[in-house]
Amino acid sequence: MKPYNLIYAFMALFVVGCSTSDEPTKDDGKIEQSVEANYTLLLNTGGILTGKLLNGDAETLNVNDGASGFTAIAEPQLISDEGKVLTAYHKTSSCGGTITVHDFNNVTSKSFDIFADLGACNLTAKAIVKGGNILYVAYKKEISFEITEFWVRAVDISGAETTFKDAQLEFDPVGLAFSNARLFIMGLDEDVSGEHKLTVLSEDTNTEIYKDNLGFDARSILKNPEGNIIVAYDNLHTTINSKTLDEAYTNYGPDSAPNFATSELRHFDSNGKMYYAMLAGTHSVYLQIPAVYDFDKNSAVLYAFENFLTEVQLKFEFEIENTTLVHYDEVNNLLLVGYKKSGEGKKGGLLRINPVPQPKFAGNLDLDGVPYSIYIN
Repeated sequence: MKPYNLIYAFMALFVVGCSTSDEPTKDDGKIEQSVEANYTLLLNTGGILTGKLLNGDAETLNVNDGASGFTAIAEPQLISDEGKVLTAYHKTSSCGGTITVHDFNNVTSKSFDIFADLGACNLTAKAIVKGGNILYVAYKKEISFEITEFWVRAVDISGAETTFKDAQLEFDPVGLAFSNARLFIMGLDEDVSGEHKLTVLSEDTNTEIYKDNLGFDARSILKNPEGNIIVAYDNLHTTINSKTLDEAYTNYGPDSAPNFATSELRHFDSNGKMYYAMLAGTHSVYLQIPAVYDFDKNSAVLYAFENFLTEVQLKFEFEIENTTLVHYDEVNNLLLVGYKKSGEGKKGGLLRINPVPQPKFAGNLDLDGVPYSIYIN
């Protein structure tokens, strides 16, 4: 039996109040140097993703009219975003799909047909993840009104021609993570217990090497920068060592949950802090606000828009409707927040914020599209 470590750590929740003044901050809060940073920003314009180059440093941010190298695509049904690699799934028919891998390190894009061998069927892809040269796609296939099968397909893209292995699953797959040559699958036992289950497959054989019960309230599964697996719940998270499979639980204090369990916008910095869009609840009138969670300290910092923007900026100048992107520029120490503008248009913007300990609004860039994801070179 694997050991289970319970961490009794009450999470601290800090709602940041930022300065909106144009007055300079104290010297100890200034950024000592301004280093040029190049961004590739993906914009969603009416369901189409396009690339936009941005040039910026600690003080300025401008649009670069050069070609981004990103081929415009329709907004995907599923994505897996790790580092500077975006893996996207598009459904092409009732039994067809394409996975496209965009590598922003070397500005390349490759697409792969995934289910060409299955013929006619009724198939739904549930989750994707990229592990090295293997693309994993978990899916369910309806055999009849009463019978539904669950599978995961491992597609090897290392050679001139792709090859694949299929493994049948016991439970409905709702999330994937890959680490240490192992595929971690979160499944839902909807028909019997209603609980979530963990299944671990080996990369080399695509066979099951471990399984566990995750309980009723598991929300999502993800990998942290250390390569360990996080299973997120509303009131706690479980950290699974991807090598030993040992588990540790971290509980949150009353009314202080970081609320990242259902967020689709997550980014880790080099220190393991996670930047994400948090369900604001009573902390803001906006549905989602930028937040940063420190796993080591079990504390979250919330950046409610009302605390660092004036009412005129919120309602008339920027017209913020909802958060669509949260990222961190480590070179220039800036929190990057993409948002959709209110109204029927397809406009958005990118806010830049100096983070704690001296948070302050650092600028805004209006955009002809809604920020979707960003990659820093």
